[in-house]
Amino acid sequence: MVALSSSRRRLPKTALPKELSAEGLAGCRLGQSPADDFEAAASRRSAPGVEVSRDGDNEIVQVHLGRWRVLNAGPQRRIAEVRQLAGEKTAVRLERLAEGGAHPSSEIWQLYDRQGRLEAAMQSALDGRFAMLTNYVTRQGCRLVKNTRGELEAVEQWSF
Repeated sequence: MVALSSSRRRLPKTALPKELSAEGLAGCRLGQSPADDFEAAASRRSAPGVEVSRDGDNEIVQVHLGRWRVLNAGPQRRIAEVRQLAGEKTAVRLERLAEGGAHPSSEIWQLYDRQGRLEAAMQSALDGRFAMLTNYVTRQGCRLVKNTRGELEAVEQWSF
């Protein structure tokens, strides 16, 4: 006999980020990358790591992650920051620019592994009261809002 449950899974509160930052995204351990379990460093060429290209105004125009991932700035997207984190992870902060391109309307933190695979992303409104977290490793997502203590709290969760 097999029993099935149709209830939604709940993410443990400790797995959710407490703040809208690279460290908050990297710290919300919703799952490990399958590549971390089956590392065979001798069988593949080492990835070149992270290369950041800047223009004459010192703005980031392009980021190379691993052997194949390339992120480009554009008229409606600004690469605001690139951070190297523990565990050979890289966080990239993108700003979505409003109509004229002068003011950002939202920001997105993206977390990549050393091969350039996107592991997680957290998109938020500029005021920080609303965010959406997507984990591409575990295929789970959630909508976050700030509670009265100023911490992010999940109000809706789903699997995809």
